Parts: sequence; structure tokens; C-alpha cells
Amino acid sequence: MKYYAKTYYENGKKKAETIQEHTEELIDALRELKSIYSNEISEIYTKNDIWKDLEIACIFHDLGKASISFQNNIRSFLKLSKLDSQTGNISEIPHNYLSPAFLEGLSGLTKGQKLRILFAIAFHHDRSFDFNEDELIKNIENNISNIDNEILEWIKEYYYDYNYSSINANYYHRLKTYLDENNNKINEIKYSNDFVILKGLLHRLDYSASAHVPIETERLGDTTKPLINYLFRKHKSNSLKEFQKKGEYYRNKSVIATASTGIGKTEFAVNWLGDNKSFYTLPLRVSSNAMHKRLSDIFGIEKVGLLHSDSFSYEIENNKEQSVETNINKINITRQLSFPLTVTTADQLFTSVFKWPGYERIYATLAYSKIILDEPQGYSPKTLAMIIKSLEEINQLGGSFCYMSATNHPFIIEKMKNIAYILPYEFNQKKKHKIELVPGIVNELIERIINAYKDSNNKILVIVNTVKKSQEIYSILSEELNNVKLLHSGFIKSDRNLKEDDIKIDFKKTVPVVWVTTQLVEASLDIDYDILFTEKASIDSLVQRMGRVYRASYKEIRKDNSPNIIISCGDPSDNYYIYDKIIVDRTVEKLKEFHIKILTDKSKQDLMNSVYNEKEIKETGFYKEFNYAYSLLELGYKADNKKEAQRMFREISQVNGIPTPIYDKNQIRIDELIKVIKNTKTKLSDRLMANHELNQFTLSIPIWKKGGSSELIKSKDITKSIFLIPSNYNSYIGMDIKGMENIF
Repeated sequence: MKYYAKTYYENGKKKAETIQEHTEELIDALRELKSIYSNEISEIYTKNDIWKDLEIACIFHDLGKASISFQNNIRSFLKLSKLDSQTGNISEIPHNYLSPAFLEGLSGLTKGQKLRILFAIAFHHDRSFDFNEDELIKNIENNISNIDNEILEWIKEYYYDYNYSSINANYYHRLKTYLDENNNKINEIKYSNDFVILKGLLHRLDYSASAHVPIETERLGDTTKPLINYLFRKHKSNSLKEFQKKGEYYRNKSVIATASTGIGKTEFAVNWLGDNKSFYTLPLRVSSNAMHKRLSDIFGIEKVGLLHSDSFSYEIENNKEQSVETNINKINITRQLSFPLTVTTADQLFTSVFKWPGYERIYATLAYSKIILDEPQGYSPKTLAMIIKSLEEINQLGGSFCYMSATNHPFIIEKMKNIAYILPYEFNQKKKHKIELVPGIVNELIERIINAYKDSNNKILVIVNTVKKSQEIYSILSEELNNVKLLHSGFIKSDRNLKEDDIKIDFKKTVPVVWVTTQLVEASLDIDYDILFTEKASIDSLVQRMGRVYRASYKEIRKDNSPNIIISCGDPSDNYYIYDKIIVDRTVEKLKEFHIKILTDKSKQDLMNSVYNEKEIKETGFYKEFNYAYSLLELGYKADNKKEAQRMFREISQVNGIPTPIYDKNQIRIDELIKVIKNTKTKLSDRLMANHELNQFTLSIPIWKKGGSSELIKSKDITKSIFLIPSNYNSYIGMDIKGMENIF
């Protein structure tokens, strides 16, 4: 008889895969992994032979599926006759807890080796542990002990002296100790480098075999030559800058780089990667999308994956010449972490610091990889603490990182100085920004904005701290000026995509324009405007806002020029909810020295060092939040599951919503899409395309703003519910949030 491992649909027909077939796919993936990254992985596994231990874990991980109860479940699905069962009223036990019974017949394992493999197998799924030892014994005796010789002979093909007669349930107490977080001896095993790597790679092999995608595609190849070729195509330059060349010199180290906008941080970091498996992380999806395009231009689309919560939509929109099935396959490969270079948002990797069940898959991969962490100032202090703790743990496992920004927090550099080499600062010597501090709130700058628009063909940015304030300023300016546009997070996806494209084009035109935005544009969009009017914020945020002005290498400001950075110093629209009041006040106080003066890039980092002086900010909310989050992780704080970890990482729960005017206008089409998504008999590609189209009508709002809204979709087949938002909406101003609580 056949022992089945899993079932699936193919062209509308029920299919099944045997335990042997599935397991041999794992072995093939194991050989593939070894052929590509053998040296790197072997170096980080200190006990025995990682490839031998992994092979054992692969061979035995699903043998518990030979259980009669499990087989009968599958046979019922396939409409095959059921096997005789002696279990009676015994509760069925998940197969991952039965599989270790087979390990007893394998000889030659050391005690520690056997325990690591046993734990990796038993907990390669996160299943309820709600049975006692007697139930385990009876399940093994009645559900497994009478299997036929076919599967036993197959095991002996790998281990000729395998002794099936010795299998038993004597490992029950070990399973119990694994789940005991107070057992220090077991915790030493669970959180040891070797176990994390063994269990994590087993997860990856299992997932890639189940998804029928490669565990790894290919190596990246040396990065220097493709970089030079790219620079020549784009800028007619046939060499790297001196700073960019240093990346190759520091390839064997983790590094912290502080360098001005325009110096070439990205090229430095990419050159630092060498031929290693790599991840490039950014705070926002839109900046990840832009970086994916850039790196694909350097290395080729076949070597670069994109991983974030909306990457399927990106692939569909940017690879229209490819079939939906091809894009689905690429997304599946990316989700299995199989590309040599993956661009991703940080939440996809660093939630692993919460040690949710299965987190080892991420850590084991990062242990033989390099990580670029770009724009870290874009994270809140809590999130930053999670990232720093992750980097420390990944570094201990064997991975390395490049942490880089135009403005690095000095106390972060101090915290990581023992695990990373701190590069000398690299500053752009060209003078880009002359600042002016203006008393009063941002509304009092309206007349100056209008005059700047009328005086010449100025491309003007107005950046405020909240959506509500951006809508207010936009409405006032629109009454006076012809070409005023608005961008914030309160637009549905289709409108926001168009606006993000427009803001990247408008600064290149010959007509004046004003873009009113929120901090959404700080680090996410490659734009180059002439003048910035902004609300006050923390120094790192202000420096990022300044970076949207005078970016081009040929632009430089003179002493006799008017200021091109105008900062309102009255109370900001967020009422210090987003930016810590003490940090903001310190920022304004330190900036006074540069009023009506040129602010060099060196001065910007000096201001960072001064504003965020560790001794002077210990009582700030920013510093306390960072330390509190970091301390919790030091004490071993964990999440019960990945979803909870992502919620904690992002710090704010959000829901997808459709404003009622959008729903009313598109109700027929939206309802059609919902039906397609919910219909499990519809082809996966069609359901995904329907979901992609449906998302174009949505926006994300903080969960506390959902009050009063009615639920539109709630289905196990849709990952997120979509709510109706009782708010006015138009494509010019976005969602009208008057009367809605807090900020948005």
C-alpha cells in the first residue's frame, strides 16, 4: 500500500503525494542547498556534520504520517477504502509528535545529536500538545506498529542497519521538557546556534519541497563588475567612488556606515555583499519596490526577489508581460527565501526576535547571509530596539550586517560597537541646504509658499506631520494656486500609486508645483525638489526631509541664496504624538545656531550626536521606549505566533478599508471580486488577481478608527477582513477624517 503525506488539487482533480515522494524531495533540496552554500553553512554548525544531521531529520520528519488515523483521513479525502484501525476512542495525535518514535531504531547517534534531531522533528509544526504519555503509547502501538514492510525497506535504503522493532514512546518526557520554558538545560539546547540552524533548515527544506520550488536558486556572483556596468549605463562612469570601493575591503566584517545622501551608500553596501546570500531591508514597501527595481537593473530580475505584504501586486503591475502563474511562482520562491538577493521590509525578517514557533527558519537563513539595513532612522524606538537585538543574535549565529544611514543615532552606534566595525563618516562636501527657523505654526507659512510658487518655476515640498494637517494646507493653497497636489496614507491604493508616480515626475517639469505631503516621502521616494516648508520634528526626520531637496549632484546653495529649508517652530499638528517633545525641543534649540545659515552634512551628524546624546536623553520617551523594548527581549519575551509578532513589530494594528463612496461607486465590481475570492473552486491565479484588483479600492487605517464601520468581508479564505469606512472620499483630498479620533 501507499503511505500518503499530503493532498492537493491539480487541474481540478484530487492528487496525493506519498511520504517517500515528499521526503525524497526534501533530500533533493538538501543536496541542492549543500551544492550552493556548503562552506558557509558547514562553518556555522559546530556539532558533528550538519548535512548528516539534516538528512536524518528529513528522512524521519514525516514518518508519523504512516499512522493509520492520518492515512485514513487522506484516504477519505481521496475516496479510497479505509484501513483497519485498533485505536478505538483514542484521540489522534499530530504526526510530528509520532515521528520521533522511529528514531529509536537508528543507531550511532550521540545523546546530544539525538536530542537535537528529536526536537527538530517533533516541533517542525506548531501543533497542540494536549495528550498524555498513555495516549502517545497507545497511538504508537495501535496506529504505527502494524505498518507494512514497504516503508521500512525504504528507510533501510538510507540506513541499512535500521531496527524497526525498537521503536517506542519513551521520548514523551523529552517533549514535555522542550515546552518547559523554565528548564534551563533544555533552553540551552533550544536556543543554541546548532539547534536553531538544524531546525530552521529543516523548516526551509520542508516548505520548499511542499511548495515545489528550489531551496536556493543560484549564487549572486561577485558584485563589483555588475555595479560598474550599471553605473556606466546610468551615469557614463566606469569606476566606483572611493567610498563605494571600500565595500569590497570590509566584506568580512559587519559594518556601521554613516554617509551623506548622494555619496553612494547603496553602491557601497552592494559592493560589500560580494558573492554572499543577501537581504536588503528598508522600512517601507514603496522604498523596497524602488530598491528592487534598482538592484534588478544591476544583477538581473532573475536574481532579485521582493518580499513584503503587497509584493504580489507589485509583481503583477511591473511584470505585465509575464503570465500570472509565472509571477505566482516567483512570489513562492521569494517567500521560501530562495533568491540570492532579496529586497524586503524589515518586518518580514526581524519579527523572528520574538521567537514565535518556526522563527528558526528565518534565523538559520540569516546565519549564512548578509543583511543590509538601510534607513534605520525610519523606525520607532521600539521597533529599532527589536532590530538591534535581532542583529546581535544573527551576528552570534554567523551572519553579518551593514547598518547605514545619513544620520545614525550615536547611542545605537555605541551599543553595536563590539559586533560591528564603525566606518569613518563620509560627508558630501557640497553645500545643499540653507535653513530658516520661523516662529508660529505651519499655516503661517502659507503666504511664503504662495510667493515661492509665483516667483519662479520652483518645485515646492510642504511636509507636515499628520494627514489632517496636510489636507487643511492643501485646501488653502488650492484656492490660490493652480498646480497643488496632495499625498498621504489616506488614499486608496490605486490613487496613491498614481500620486507616487506623479511626485517623481513633477520636479522634472518646467512648470511650478506644490506637493503637500506627510512624512511618507521622507525616505521612500527618489525626488529632488527646490524648496522645503516643514513642520518641526526630530532632527533625524528633518534631515531626511531635507534630503528631498537639492539632491542632484550639480545643485549647490550659496551663502547669498535665500533659505531652501523653512521650518515652522510652533506646535506641530501631531501634538508630539509622533515625535517625542523633548527630542523635538532639543532639535529646534540646536538648530538655532544655523538660522539663516548653510547646514552642511557634517553639521547634520553633529546635530544628531548632540540631540541624541545618551547622557542627556535618558528621561525622554524615545530613549525609555527603546530601552524598555530592548530589556524585554533581553529577558526572553516571546510571541505565541508570527501574526502577533508582526503586530508587535509594526506597533499598530491596522485594517483594510473601503470608503463608502468608493464602495457605492464600484459596488457591482467589488461584489463580483469578493465572490471570486471566496470561491475555493476558482483557479488560484484568478483568485489572486481578483484580490489584487480588490486591494486597489482599499486603504489601511489604524484599528481604533474602525469604530462604527460595518464589516464587508470576513472569510477564512481572505487573510484580512475588509471594512466599510463611513467617510467622504475623493481622489484629490483622500479620505475625509474630520471627526475621527486621534491622528491618521
